[in-house]
Amino acid sequence: MTEQQLEGQARRSSIVCGQVSHWRATPRQHSFVYPMVTLQLDVDELTDLSIGPRLFAFDKKALCSVWTSDYLCGEGVLRERVEDSIRKQGVAVRPSRITLVTMPRLCGYVFNPVSFLVCFDAHDKVIACVTQVNNTFGETHLYPLVCAPSEMPVTWRFPKGFFVSPFFDTNGHYTVIVRAEGAKLSMQVDLERDGSRVFSAVLEGASKPLTRLNLLVTLVRFPLTQLLTMPRIHLQALFLFFKAKATPFIKPVPSDPYTIRSQQNIIHRLRLRLLSVLRASRQSQDRS
Repeated sequence: MTEQQLEGQARRSSIVCGQVSHWRATPRQHSFVYPMVTLQLDVDELTDLSIGPRLFAFDKKALCSVWTSDYLCGEGVLRERVEDSIRKQGVAVRPSRITLVTMPRLCGYVFNPVSFLVCFDAHDKVIACVTQVNNTFGETHLYPLVCAPSEMPVTWRFPKGFFVSPFFDTNGHYTVIVRAEGAKLSMQVDLERDGSRVFSAVLEGASKPLTRLNLLVTLVRFPLTQLLTMPRIHLQALFLFFKAKATPFIKPVPSDPYTIRSQQNIIHRLRLRLLSVLRASRQSQDRS
């Protein structure tokens, strides 16, 4: 099927332009907002999603691309792996539609702190959401979240259990809220401890069809957004250490069966070494 034929249909996949905001209460209140570009992709459209030449592709090299191997860390059809994940949580109904909310690779690179695979039934009600979290230490964790068929907004609450920020351990409970109204999309993740919210991250924006023109305009407006995710994470970590005087936690060895990947290269090991040095430095300052 050609790109022109696809664009003549009611394609569900879209580009979402907006912002991501973070807020934390400890060790002192701190917040930031960055522009963000993400995709809202119908999983069943992935094999036909190609905008050329080499502008956007699925499982092929292109300026922007999405790769099956980036999600659920397995082989085979992504839909089947999502279905298997929620089936293990007791969902007997086969999703009529699955939407992947994620950042695409840009020139072959991306770091997605979190991606969402939202599952809908035949009545367009949400029945599950597989949330994939990646930390900066080479680990990937899945939270397969299920619910009774629900209209938007949909809320899930569940134990944390995965080490993400070096300034939070694995204690606490997450609350994930998915909202969609018309072209507007919002994904919110809150962390609660002892009945109080200590962290909140919100991705929100407006969607537009995934077409050649819209993609080109978006790349001109936000040329480096995907490449800046990791530098911004490091910048905020340095702020918390030096300005907020936060003490980093040492990353525990993964023990949860839903931590599905732990592959550390030299960059990940250097981060772990730096984390250990910063923790020792902070403890030395606290004792003096």
